[in-house]
Amino acid sequence: MGSHKYSSTSIVYRLTSLILVIVILQTFLFVAFLIGGGVIDKARNTAYQLFHEKVDNRKDYLQREMKNNWTNFDPYVSNISKLLNPQNSLQDSDAFFDAAVLELIPMLRTTEATGAYIILHGEGNGAPELPALYLRDYDPIMNSYSNDDIYMIYGPPDLAKSLKIPLDQAWRYNFELSEENKDFFVKPHNNAAITSEASLLGYWSKPFTLQQGDVPVVTYSIPLFDSGGILRGVIGIEITLSYLDKQFPANELQPKDSLGYLIGYSEEGKENLTPIVMGGALQRRMISEEQNLELTPVDEGKNIYLINNHNGKEELYAAVEKVGLYQYRTPFEKEQWYLVGIMRGDYLLSDAHSIMKILRISFLLALCLGVTSAILISIQMSRPIVKLARQVNDSNQQKTFRLNPTGLIELDELSRAIELANRRTLESASRLAKIVELLGLPIGAYEINHETGTVFVTHNFSAVIGWKEDSSATEMNAAEFVAMLEETLQAPVPDETDVYEVDPGSSRWVRFKQTAQAGATIGVVLDVTDEILGKKRIMRERDHDPLTLLLNRKGFQSAFDNWKKRRLPTDCAALVMLDLDDLKSINDTYGHKWGDQYIITAVEQLKRMEAQNHAFLGRRSGDEFVLLLHSYERKDEIRACLDCFYHDLKAQQMTFPDGTDKPVGISAGVMWIEGDTFSYDELLHFADEAMYDAKRNHKGTYIENNKV
Repeated sequence: MGSHKYSSTSIVYRLTSLILVIVILQTFLFVAFLIGGGVIDKARNTAYQLFHEKVDNRKDYLQREMKNNWTNFDPYVSNISKLLNPQNSLQDSDAFFDAAVLELIPMLRTTEATGAYIILHGEGNGAPELPALYLRDYDPIMNSYSNDDIYMIYGPPDLAKSLKIPLDQAWRYNFELSEENKDFFVKPHNNAAITSEASLLGYWSKPFTLQQGDVPVVTYSIPLFDSGGILRGVIGIEITLSYLDKQFPANELQPKDSLGYLIGYSEEGKENLTPIVMGGALQRRMISEEQNLELTPVDEGKNIYLINNHNGKEELYAAVEKVGLYQYRTPFEKEQWYLVGIMRGDYLLSDAHSIMKILRISFLLALCLGVTSAILISIQMSRPIVKLARQVNDSNQQKTFRLNPTGLIELDELSRAIELANRRTLESASRLAKIVELLGLPIGAYEINHETGTVFVTHNFSAVIGWKEDSSATEMNAAEFVAMLEETLQAPVPDETDVYEVDPGSSRWVRFKQTAQAGATIGVVLDVTDEILGKKRIMRERDHDPLTLLLNRKGFQSAFDNWKKRRLPTDCAALVMLDLDDLKSINDTYGHKWGDQYIITAVEQLKRMEAQNHAFLGRRSGDEFVLLLHSYERKDEIRACLDCFYHDLKAQQMTFPDGTDKPVGISAGVMWIEGDTFSYDELLHFADEAMYDAKRNHKGTYIENNKV
């Protein structure tokens, strides 16, 4: 009877427990979904609001830059206008530019724009070539007191020489109007009759290039009146697109795989939004610059839209904010600019998706928990659980083990799970290797267990870090492994974080990171050879002139400084400044194509001289070159090199389109380098003095400057 009573009580207990668990489960699920729906909506609205605020704040910043900072040059315009005399003709433009440049350079520095310009309207509005003074600073944040970071794009070359600023590779004497570049001059110029208040006629251009091969820019132009109130041209600033793109950090919207910002444009009387300034390769791959954006409203109150015409599979959201550039009732008020921030839907709505995922997981977990709890509660498990726990405690965790069956399905499943966890722990190194292999990346990883003194590594670790194939890291103890690792990583790469050259001289680099946890150290090495070689290639391109492939002024100065550090006291050397003769005459007579060929022919002769002597050569500007002759014992040896060069130069004839044969003319100045008396800039100055003396008195040869 006692046994039967126990069984009956047990059945009732099981049924009651199961019904109670089901009721609690249903109540929990109902409340969770009721609350979860509202939480998801709130999370979505919060995401839209934060997205809107980020783009709106960046729009306010752009608007301040475009309306206040970059365009804050009224005092300089006033001073420049006073320099324009109504009686002066266009023949006096060079003299005017000589005076105006003293205002234009401070204007460029103050606005922190990448360029500033004055363009006069010429002998009539339709003149194809206009007198212009156009200066550019490719990096306006870093300013040089000597102004050698400013380049002349248009203007008199004599002015550039007097200011000691270089001519840009795209330099021209006058500005040439074309269909592609005319708007930034024509629009403010042609509207000047509306009002004499030039600031009301300011015009922001869409991106364009001044001439073929130049960098794309946007400009802000206003009419320029002389002291008598007569319209004489336009004045303004430019912003290169590369500099403008720096104002919109993509990671402000999304830390990884961010499409960032773009600037859109709506033409007068149209509602289409056309991308005009794109940022980043990912954005250009996803969104076409040739098509208007097709937008579907999502939250019009916060200006949030879905982008329909893009090349990606995921949803793209856009926050669109109007950039107010023009005042009411001014000529260009209907030409609207917009700042568009773009985010992927999976990132923007990640919180809402996470909540939905949690609700789904909660449903499954609650269901499993309820059913499992109902079954577990209905079964007396105390003795089987204690028995199972004792077996686990008595087992050796460092080896695979098997647990005896308990006779209960659930506990036997738990036993198998414990056995599986034991096997997975012992196979962790193999799993780590398989994961890395699936990634298909040159990555090696290791884990040091400090409690056991053992090392687990992926199978390709030795290959990535450059160890010989016969060195088995898995057979080392922790101390041996760490010592070998420290010996390998002894050559950190300057200016790089966690990057080391392995086996110096083999041109292989790895990035190494490790982290310590309780009782273990985990580390990863990644082969970054391609990345480092790419950076080195970029540095070479930065330091070389693209037309001649010679060192540019910065690259030559860096090479000079490196030579000076290792120079021997007995080394006889000279710095030579060279300037092509009659280049302007050739450009004017035969065109700039023949002027470029004239430069290339001169460079071929100079390169031949460089290759045949202890020398290195650089290009300072359009027609100026600098040469270092070094590692000689006497000055006469250097003079012999120069004499031989000029002999070969005169024998080399160029045939021009009119059939004329002429040699390349080069005037040079030589400054002897003796001790450390003069700095690099002083040596250049003295060599330059001698070179100009040669051009005035002994054109086509060289003169020595014997200053000591």
